[in-house]
Amino acid sequence: MSPLALGIDVGLSGVRAAVVNEEGALVATARRAYRNARFGGGIAEHDPGEWVELAFQVAREAVGSPYSARVAVVGVGALGPAPVLVDAALRPLTRAPLFALDRRAEDERLRLVAGLADEVAAATLDCALPKLAWWLKHEPEAAAEAAWALDATGFVVGSLTGVPVMDRITAADYRLPGVDSPFPLPEPVAPDALAGRLTAGAAESMGVSADVPVVAGGYDSFVDIAAAGVRRLGDAGILLGSTMIVGRATEAAEPRDGLGVSEYPGEGVLLGGWTLSGGRVLDWAVSMFGDGRGHGELAAAAEAIPPGRVMALPYLNGERTPVWDAEARAALVGLGADSGPAEIYSAMIDSLALVVRDHTDRIDSALGPCPVWRVTGGGARNRAWLGATADAVGAPLEVAPDAGEAVGPALLGLRALGVDPARGLVERVEPDPERAALFTSLLPVFRELRRTLA
Repeated sequence: MSPLALGIDVGLSGVRAAVVNEEGALVATARRAYRNARFGGGIAEHDPGEWVELAFQVAREAVGSPYSARVAVVGVGALGPAPVLVDAALRPLTRAPLFALDRRAEDERLRLVAGLADEVAAATLDCALPKLAWWLKHEPEAAAEAAWALDATGFVVGSLTGVPVMDRITAADYRLPGVDSPFPLPEPVAPDALAGRLTAGAAESMGVSADVPVVAGGYDSFVDIAAAGVRRLGDAGILLGSTMIVGRATEAAEPRDGLGVSEYPGEGVLLGGWTLSGGRVLDWAVSMFGDGRGHGELAAAAEAIPPGRVMALPYLNGERTPVWDAEARAALVGLGADSGPAEIYSAMIDSLALVVRDHTDRIDSALGPCPVWRVTGGGARNRAWLGATADAVGAPLEVAPDAGEAVGPALLGLRALGVDPARGLVERVEPDPERAALFTSLLPVFRELRRTLA
């Protein structure tokens, strides 16, 4: 029997699983939404125990009895940075604050970066060290019992293997010049390194054989970008998810023009950006203005509305690249008496497309024009969002197979076993020349609106 890879993705809204065969084809999927997530009032946190509970559930459902004996590797990807303190048995002592969405440690961040240059300090919104310092002050009992600080991926992998883990991509968010972590951190390893093997208890809970190897994994967004085909120097990718990533692989780069640089599971480094804006903005628009209509109906109506009828800024929770402003906020400009749910939804889609264009414009300035972009993420299934992104970028988009499923961690697991299937693409989306010209004219307006309302 041919081997299978099980991928687990711990995301912002829930946990997904995917089973992939050695040809890279998707065999089975499952997903569960969180019950215990907490958002609001500057707080954004998850229950780490629920990550593992749901991981067991979706794994068992996706694997089922037909595939249980064939799973040869487990891959994990997770949101982050989302630190959690654990005891010596790797049991969670705290809930997990979610990157820049959780603002409780902002005073600690400002204190820790007080001596840094402004542009360096601004790029620390996601840094985990201020949150670790916040725990020392606000949860001293948990801090005193902590044996390790782990991030979401490492915590889930540790719960499966009994081994504390941190990958190199995640480890970068646990560093600041002149600042040491107040808690022990695992030695960083490559995302596709084998971290350990499933414990007997974890294997039983997941419905697979014991001793199956588990890879170290990493941030799900970077794992997904690599799975979409961004693996070699010059490759470029866009992740349309709850948040977005725009990046291009290059041999070496330094942060510039509001962009960041990160390792990823491929050659070189990614020059680009990672946002707080994305699908959560569209979910908000549906919940606030949908008037009973869902994404499908509103997206279909939005496709017929030209860009710029209503302008929007999508910064509901501040923004990372290229703004680096925790206080950035959203806006709708140009509303009229006839503006309804479709116009508002269209404006928010346009704003996300302009966020992507803002990034690709800066990346092209640094590396030269990019002829094509690979695209993945659940947003690729939203035709209006996908089309607006192609129009805004002004270049073809190649959509990866199974966008929005947990195939990235599964494929990372296969790579750890020396199997690297070619997966092709689902479709190629060409930009509409007239709409692309509109987006080009809107980009300076978008940037000026952001500056004016900052």
